Amino acid sequence: MDTEIKTSALESSKKALNSTFLKNEISKEIYEILLELHEVRNKGFDEFLSYLKSDISNQNLKKEKAVVAFSGGVDSTASIIAGKKIFEICAVTVRSKYIMDAKTEQNVSELARLLNVSHEFIDVNLDSIFEDTKSGKYHPCGRCHSTVEAEILNYAEKNGIKYIIYGDMLSIGHLSVKKVDKGIIRLNILSVLSMAKDESRTTLKEFKININQSYGCQLIRKAHKHKSMQKFTIQRILREVRAQVITPEEGLKNILDVVKI
Repeated sequence: MDTEIKTSALESSKKALNSTFLKNEISKEIYEILLELHEVRNKGFDEFLSYLKSDISNQNLKKEKAVVAFSGGVDSTASIIAGKKIFEICAVTVRSKYIMDAKTEQNVSELARLLNVSHEFIDVNLDSIFEDTKSGKYHPCGRCHSTVEAEILNYAEKNGIKYIIYGDMLSIGHLSVKKVDKGIIRLNILSVLSMAKDESRTTLKEFKININQSYGCQLIRKAHKHKSMQKFTIQRILREVRAQVITPEEGLKNILDVVKI
């Protein structure tokens, strides 16, 4: 990521963090450790990795719980690693036969075990989204994403958890940390830290985690059977390239994965 863009993104997310604290939406303890994590990240990636791997800091912090929307992908896994410096993590995976096969479920469960976090699956009905995708009526991502977020929010509310962590790296600046329904705080921790995808992968390697995935889930690959839907996915990929959260080379690879379906 370009240095100027990274600096601007870090400054913007720090303002969002400060604003959230000044409005009394997060506790002083959470604010201070998030700010510490942010400042270490601002010093450089190598120092940031050392900080993540250290066991000596924050030993006296009584950790609050946070839900991580855990797909088992690079971004949500990196989010757990960063989030564990601050929170007691509850990884929650929203599951449907249309987006997750048995092998993927097994991989997600194994990852949660390696990360040493509690983990639950939540089953969700995506029948109507699948039928509309199969017929070419709608691209699934928007509706599926909204459904998943609603399930995660409901889980947090039911369990009295104030923080939800997502791995989406495009929610930059004031969108990276904000209050949502019922006083719950949505935290896109990779965006707060201005992390690019290659940095997330490097982080995983430091923790001896290797994730190999093709682009997209089963449902989105079903959508790509309709050429009219491919452009919506490609637009998303191009947004990630423009934001420099993925490299142009990775963007091209992802686009080729879309159009070869």
